[in-house]
Amino acid sequence: MCSQEHALQRLRRAAICGAFTVRMARDAGYSRAAIRHRQECGYWQPVVGKAYCDPRWAARFPALQTRAAAATLTWPGVVLCLRTAALLHGFRAPDDGQAHVITEGSRRTTGGVVPHRMGISPGEVTHRGPLAVTTRARTALDCLMDFPRSDAESLMIWVRTREVLTATDLEEAIAARQGHRGVSQLRSLTALTADGALSELEHRLHQLLREAGITGWIANAPVRVGGRIIARADVLFPAANVILEADGREYHQDFEADRRRLNSLTLAGYVVLRLTWRQVTEDPQVVIQQVREALAS
Repeated sequence: MCSQEHALQRLRRAAICGAFTVRMARDAGYSRAAIRHRQECGYWQPVVGKAYCDPRWAARFPALQTRAAAATLTWPGVVLCLRTAALLHGFRAPDDGQAHVITEGSRRTTGGVVPHRMGISPGEVTHRGPLAVTTRARTALDCLMDFPRSDAESLMIWVRTREVLTATDLEEAIAARQGHRGVSQLRSLTALTADGALSELEHRLHQLLREAGITGWIANAPVRVGGRIIARADVLFPAANVILEADGREYHQDFEADRRRLNSLTLAGYVVLRLTWRQVTEDPQVVIQQVREALAS
């Protein structure tokens, strides 16, 4: 095996999620001329920061992981945070194509690696493979405080329905972060969900039920069958096995997953009424009549 092949094998082993630096290439045995040639010919492509990847073997990894690894290679010791951490955890969050990291000291954005100076404790850091990432709860709180309002509202619904954060977690975070940037938004989002409603449509549905004198329901309730949670109901009437779904937001699962969920609820004996914004706001009496009929059946 020639020296270039040896260098290639060493670099592939050293790369993290397909990402590597020029220094790593030099340590693997590539000459400066060989490195420059691969950069100029596009064999090695920039990721973010100071890192590169060879698309032929970086394709084994999700692009997000390669980007995140590139950030940690650019600034060793950083912790991935905010949008980057949210996406790594599988949260529903828009991808801005950058890599967000918590750093010590003062640094400037470098080739798509965005530094953030935030305090963090060891208990707020976890690992996804070789990558240091803020925990799910810490990530959710940071994003709720940092995201634009509309993105933050969607994320609040997502994390609350999946119990990433509880109401107690939110109240404690507000108390601990008094005076921090974004805490007013966190407080406002928490107030909106205090009664269990996780969207404006759910608020209106709850109000409609109260005005009609319909009781015996629980908001944002887990549905358990055989000790296993099979769904989370926007409104659950546990004594009647009736569920009301407020279909006004995009946070619900994709079509196939939603069909499986509805099938599971039907097989478990639940009646599910799916209510739209138009029905709740324009035909409230029809909604109430349907709810009463479902409860009486």
